[in-house]
Amino acid sequence: MRKLLLLLLLLPLVSAQPAEWFQSGFVKTQLNVSSSIDLLPRGPQPFVESVTADVIFVPRNSEFVAVRSFDTVPSALVTADRARFEWVAPALGSLSYRYSAVVETVNSVPRVKAKIPYPIAVPDNLRKYIEPTKNIDSNNPAVLGQAHLIAKNEDDLFLVVSKLAVWVKANVNYNLSTLTAEVSQPASWVLENRYGVCDELTSLFIAMLRALKIPARFVSGIAFSSSPDVPGGWGAHGWAEVYFPGVGWVPFDPTFGEYGWVDPSHIKLKESFDPQEPTTVFEWQARDVDVKVQDLEVSAGLVEKSGRVPAELKIAVSPLKARVGFGSYNGIVLDVENLADYYVGADFSLTRVTDMKILDGESQGIILPPRSRGRVFWTVEVKEGLDPKFQYELPLLVYSIRNETANSAFAVGQWDVGYSLLDVNSNIERLAVSQKDALDLACAFENDLVWTDSGKLNCLVQNRAEVEVPVTVCFDQCQQVFVSAKGSVPVSFSVPSVTPGPHEVEVSATSGTVVKKAVLTLVRLDPPRIEINDVSLPEVVNYGDSFSLKFTLKRASVSFPQNVSVEVEGGGASASIDVGELLVDQEIVVNIRSDQLYSSTPVFDIDVDFKDPFGKKLSVSNSASIQVNNVPWYKRVIGWFVDLF
Repeated sequence: MRKLLLLLLLLPLVSAQPAEWFQSGFVKTQLNVSSSIDLLPRGPQPFVESVTADVIFVPRNSEFVAVRSFDTVPSALVTADRARFEWVAPALGSLSYRYSAVVETVNSVPRVKAKIPYPIAVPDNLRKYIEPTKNIDSNNPAVLGQAHLIAKNEDDLFLVVSKLAVWVKANVNYNLSTLTAEVSQPASWVLENRYGVCDELTSLFIAMLRALKIPARFVSGIAFSSSPDVPGGWGAHGWAEVYFPGVGWVPFDPTFGEYGWVDPSHIKLKESFDPQEPTTVFEWQARDVDVKVQDLEVSAGLVEKSGRVPAELKIAVSPLKARVGFGSYNGIVLDVENLADYYVGADFSLTRVTDMKILDGESQGIILPPRSRGRVFWTVEVKEGLDPKFQYELPLLVYSIRNETANSAFAVGQWDVGYSLLDVNSNIERLAVSQKDALDLACAFENDLVWTDSGKLNCLVQNRAEVEVPVTVCFDQCQQVFVSAKGSVPVSFSVPSVTPGPHEVEVSATSGTVVKKAVLTLVRLDPPRIEINDVSLPEVVNYGDSFSLKFTLKRASVSFPQNVSVEVEGGGASASIDVGELLVDQEIVVNIRSDQLYSSTPVFDIDVDFKDPFGKKLSVSNSASIQVNNVPWYKRVIGWFVDLF
């Protein structure tokens, strides 16, 4: 009988994202957000005195994101966390408003470079991020039980968080066609029903984190997806940020399978405790009028991309058995090496092939510590009734959303050995035996933000060997400890940090030829300071014209000024602006109508109040003046009386 080699075709690949997002080091995106408010008559004398729309769904500057332009129609008051649109005595009908922004994103996020022990001590200022909310019902018994089951016997914080994210992606069906796309359901509902949209997958993930007393917050924004359910590719999206001591807030997107990172198409527009917090806040004063608010419409487009990020993972795929018979089972093994000096989490998918069934799901997640190796496994079944005249070769292709790929193949023939499911699973279990080093080191600060001249660093040296081992633990000095078989020993250091700012701390533990390192960042704080810079006004305006007072709030300290509020007052006009926490420099624009003024030479006082992390009140001030021509005489009289009293 003549044997023929038949290469079966792969079915089309379906990727959540285009590879260009992950390979680019820099991405520039055009973002457009719009909506409208309908004012409808309800009675015989409808009248609208004023309408205000605060859009808090806006891009923000950060270490990895820069907002290069922000334009609004109509003109709006733009602050760090919102764009305020105002209408005075508008006519009935539709009030449209929109903004467009150009946002530059660097393909980088905070990275976890060393093991952080779990559970963690939650700082007082982060305790609000472990509390339940309406939709993130972390106190639900089912949510609590599932979270503790997944985290059982795990003492590595990054692995705990990632295992929860991997479980959510693997066990909850992401489905945009469900009714939950319109009305978000609580985390407990998602756990019970096992389907939902991105907000709900993220809510369940955050709920399980909070159930384990791990601080987490909800992030909403926009991201790109090649899903056919997202017309145009861009759409509103939700993901999470998780707090890691000594590192900060680290993003996780369980919907897209991005663990400890997000691709640069993710643009954060809002962070909150619960996904149902509003994206726009409305106020109006009216009579005999119905006000109907429309949903925000969001669109975006790629403007520019450049640079390439280095590969983090090296992968190779191979079959468990090189040849199998018709109807046989086989195992597929993916060897993964982490080339980076930080934890990396990723999903890998085995492509469907004609006449081969994947038994345990096409996608598998893997989380690897720095410079480590691991394996991913699939179990497959070959079709029974193949044509005996042919010798088959079944191709194997494994890929990730980062476009990391590996391929191989195995042969199938009528007279080859058929392996049972038990045979294959036994071999996979043998290969999956943990290869952890006998020595492990985990470190964490008592508080990674310190006001004093030093901080305390607590480490735990673990020995998985069957015999006692000597270990030398070094920071600025070395200590030798003896760790009993299957035991652990705590070691503490005082970490000096004389100058304000971040200080990288590295601890090593050495036993024979085995060396483990922990790298964390301690931030020495200083009293928060704000400077009011670049104050600008037109030199002269005519009475009745509108103009803008512009200035920049510059953070002039390592510490973040908190509860920042701005008061602008002068000449009969005033404005109040709530900035919140000042993370990066913020430009403030106050639009002023000169017919509000009662002076021809008004002086505008700019007062900024803020607090330090302990609640101490601080302030800074500045001022600016302008010449207003043709101010009516009666306005000047009013000004004279106001100034008199």
